[in-house]
Amino acid sequence: MYQFFCLWMDKEKTMNLLNLLQTILSVLSSAMLYPVMIFLVIFFIWMIMTTGGFVSEYLERKKQTRKQEPKEFVESFMEHSNENILHLNPQGIQEMPFYFREYTKELVDELKKNNRGREVHIEYLLQSMEQKMVKSLDKLRFMIRVGPTLGLMGTIIPMGPALSALSQGALEKLSSNIIIAFTTTVVGLAIGITAYVLSTVKNRWIHEDIKNLEYFTECIMKNEEGNHREKMRS
Repeated sequence: MYQFFCLWMDKEKTMNLLNLLQTILSVLSSAMLYPVMIFLVIFFIWMIMTTGGFVSEYLERKKQTRKQEPKEFVESFMEHSNENILHLNPQGIQEMPFYFREYTKELVDELKKNNRGREVHIEYLLQSMEQKMVKSLDKLRFMIRVGPTLGLMGTIIPMGPALSALSQGALEKLSSNIIIAFTTTVVGLAIGITAYVLSTVKNRWIHEDIKNLEYFTECIMKNEEGNHREKMRS
């Protein structure tokens, strides 16, 4: 009899502990719903702004491509540039493709410095520019994972109260939670899909830009080397 009483007490303690844990987890889960919805709204607005910037960049690239291909621009620049790149005026820099402008300014500043170790410094400058361009994709890659994850959380969290409302016959509460579950899923997937598309296209752009910058740098270095030899001969 005593053993049966002890077993019953242990079972009751276990049930109380499970109920306590269930209550804590339920409170924590419900508390996370509003932050999830807020983050989804913020990320969705940010994605709209990012898409606008993407369209603007696409139009600028399209305009530049119609005018002249980047490779053709580099070759034309090296053929028709009679002046040394060190004396390149700001107007000449503004006529370059937009991703060339910042790099060209830094390259000119580096070329104006001492010749000692110039190749190493320019290689470091080129790698830094490449790293900066690749790093611009980090936010989109973050959104690819976070958007659907928040959408999934926004789907699962209201399902508990929805099932509870179903058992109690509270149809209004049930429909409210179901609407939240579906809308958060749609918004989260929209964020993830949009971020994936933008990331894929921008990744292709960046690889093309890096290739063009490397070709541009190599042409500039050969040109500077030729100018330096002519000065040494004279």
